[in-house]
Amino acid sequence: MIAAWSAGQPPSTTAALTLSLTGPFARQGTDAAQGLELWAEEAGVRLMIIDDGGSRSAAIRAYAAWLHQGVDLLLGPYASGLVRVVAPLVSDAGRLLYNHGGSADDLARPGLVSLPAPGSTYFDGAVEEAVTRRVDRLLVARGPGPFARTVAEGAAARASERGLEAETVTVRSLTAAGAAGAALLVVARFGEDVAVVRRVRGWPRAPALLGAVAAGLPAFGEQLGGAAEDVLGPVQWWPSSRRPEVGPSGADFAGRYRRRTGREPSYVAAQAAAAGYLAYAAHHQGLAAETVLHWRTSTLLGSFALDASWRQVGHRVRTIRWQHGRMLLVGQGGAGAPGLD
Repeated sequence: MIAAWSAGQPPSTTAALTLSLTGPFARQGTDAAQGLELWAEEAGVRLMIIDDGGSRSAAIRAYAAWLHQGVDLLLGPYASGLVRVVAPLVSDAGRLLYNHGGSADDLARPGLVSLPAPGSTYFDGAVEEAVTRRVDRLLVARGPGPFARTVAEGAAARASERGLEAETVTVRSLTAAGAAGAALLVVARFGEDVAVVRRVRGWPRAPALLGAVAAGLPAFGEQLGGAAEDVLGPVQWWPSSRRPEVGPSGADFAGRYRRRTGREPSYVAAQAAAAGYLAYAAHHQGLAAETVLHWRTSTLLGSFALDASWRQVGHRVRTIRWQHGRMLLVGQGGAGAPGLD
């Protein structure tokens, strides 16, 4: 278990969550942990993190124990599959679970306070870019699991609305002939996304547009180098100097993260920290679940608003493009993220 809190007087507020510090989501889990550690130090919160290793049973055991230990703030794990099994346990006990790491559309339920925009919207920007480039066919290659299905179905629906022919295939069945001339979007686990992009770069005829969910993480460009060029990806966060109602600005958070780790923060780190700031503010204002449901505010992640089904409707996904080794925000005149150039 990792525990962190600020120096000085013992913290009066405790927070806990599981993260995959090892296993299939270790990259994202580590990023989330570092973002939350920054929040805990600033807020003076005692933060407890248990490595779930991607195991549902490990996550369930940890949250069940915390429910009986009187932990003040419960934050969710990373990955929709883990949130899916933990959320009923916490909400059925009458507690709020602040979700930063799951964005599958089916997660919404009373008591689950989600900050990320729904996964079905991840490729909205990529579809619009395909329309702009006059591409008339969309091909989504997806991995297994409900989250990949959510993203793929959302992209296909958006493409159909915009007049594109849309098709979904599995990552394993993707072929060069099928992708030739199409807008190809990939949604699988990080390593699979990277492997598909490498494979596509060797094809004699390239897709008209290439996008991947993993492209929204700095590690995507670090691993692929020049092969990442012009790949589109979704990001839940883009640093801004605008001060939100709750917590620091995105630019301030990015600067602190950079000084602490020597690396650029991913949106995974930012959305985790944002969940911490939001949970802490709600707790110290004594907000009940019904009040949180109707709360309209903002964090470093952006706007926060839930609808009647507890689905996040205030925040939206942005789209980036990799150019010359850095991420640029699509539709913003080529402006790059601070520190990413």
